[in-house]
Amino acid sequence: MNRLRRYGGPVSVAPSSGPPPGTARRRGRPPKGEPVLTRERIGRAVLDEVSAHGADRVTMRSLAARLDVTPRAVYKVVRDRDDALAAAVVVAQRDWPAPRLDPAHAEADLTTFCQQLRTWYRRHPVLLRIVASTPMDDEVRAAAMRNMDVLAGFLLGTGLTPADAARACDLIIGTVSGFAELEEWEARAGAADPQHAPAEDTAAMAAFTAGSADDLPHLRRIAPAAASDVDDRFADRVEMLLLWVRSRLR
Repeated sequence: MNRLRRYGGPVSVAPSSGPPPGTARRRGRPPKGEPVLTRERIGRAVLDEVSAHGADRVTMRSLAARLDVTPRAVYKVVRDRDDALAAAVVVAQRDWPAPRLDPAHAEADLTTFCQQLRTWYRRHPVLLRIVASTPMDDEVRAAAMRNMDVLAGFLLGTGLTPADAARACDLIIGTVSGFAELEEWEARAGAADPQHAPAEDTAAMAAFTAGSADDLPHLRRIAPAAASDVDDRFADRVEMLLLWVRSRLR
């Protein structure tokens, strides 16, 4: 319906609300049929954003853009960036592998768990740094403790004493997470400079020590036998864990 300006011709009455004609507006409440914005969705968006751009680049605006909502909508679910990072840690903890114990094949089951845990750390390569740099709430701690409780139960089921099971928990997490961190660093170094890829470094050490003076006699002996395949190197660490567990079960 038209009405007249005081001094001029007719103009259209603009709608009292809503986006201008022909434009779309992102809304905090998704249209019917689309998933509701939850802490889990935000947490998974954080993990996707970290994988794509790194933890330092995660902002509330970048999360809103990834989720196709407004920043205000994100703030209605999480308090701030730290809370969003905490939600991501909880989501990642839900994907943590649960060890399955067959007492007749305990070593094989422990090997499988270590491999699965390595895969989990590789899927979330900066998770340890997020935990170290971000205040974690009770929900995060509870999720981590539930996972550790399952691992402790697995180790106790192998016949380890409570004291040895506690040490084994620490050894397994430290060994696997440390290897995954080193693996992720080597991948980034290799991407930046192919000459520093793990296989290239091993070959370079062998070539260097082969022609070196007598001040590197021991490295010259071990360099040709050094494992360059990352899976072989991880298998060596799992074998060391198994040797320790075996020694405590005697």
